[in-house]
Amino acid sequence: MKIMFLKSLYEGKVELCKDTLDYLKKKKYSKVGLFASVQFVNNLDWIKKQLEENNIQMVISKPARAHKEGQLLGCNVYEDSLNLTEKVECYLYIGDGRFHPLALVYAQKDKNNLKEVICNDPINEKMSLLSLNDIGKILKKQKGSLMKFLNSDNIGVLITIKPGQEHLKASLKLERKYPNKKFYYFIDNNISFNQLENFNFIDVWVNTACPRIGLDEQEKFLMGVVNLSDVLDIEEALAKIDY
Repeated sequence: MKIMFLKSLYEGKVELCKDTLDYLKKKKYSKVGLFASVQFVNNLDWIKKQLEENNIQMVISKPARAHKEGQLLGCNVYEDSLNLTEKVECYLYIGDGRFHPLALVYAQKDKNNLKEVICNDPINEKMSLLSLNDIGKILKKQKGSLMKFLNSDNIGVLITIKPGQEHLKASLKLERKYPNKKFYYFIDNNISFNQLENFNFIDVWVNTACPRIGLDEQEKFLMGVVNLSDVLDIEEALAKIDY
């Protein structure tokens, strides 16, 4: 099947609403990490001008897998995937919805060094805030699944053949790191959640596709699910979940 990807860019004016500007001033932020969804990433000139006029320095990077500088993907849930070379005081996200900016919350997790995520919706001209509380329940379940993985023998490894999400080779590291566990590999184009119950011998699942599956979709895994990158460095993953 041939696939064609078309750009769908927002053509209206993209600017910070009054609430966002007032909030930035109130908090006295002087350096922000600026990110946007793909619809708005090419139209940030006015945002940059507004920040400069208010003596707020912006830091922009090109996150992992992104095509444009400043573009945020939902899979950028790890701090090093943001590729920031400077420290920032908060994150400023330009776009609508919660899916993409929640990646900026997932990328932190550490209560002791949590940066606020300020969301500016240029379509509805509204500001909203995201914090660790927005993913608290998910982190608790994630920690439980990681502990279950450590105490389980039969592990199901989910592999997708989608370009950019296929990590079969990387998943083979599991057998070397955990030689006493038995790994079963399930390979398909799409992960069919309703089929997982058919394999009741699996104690817990390892997701190797988009990391948001192992976070947002935990309710669909009755036996629990963990992300590949987390179990390959499980000590660090558990240490970061301070909730």
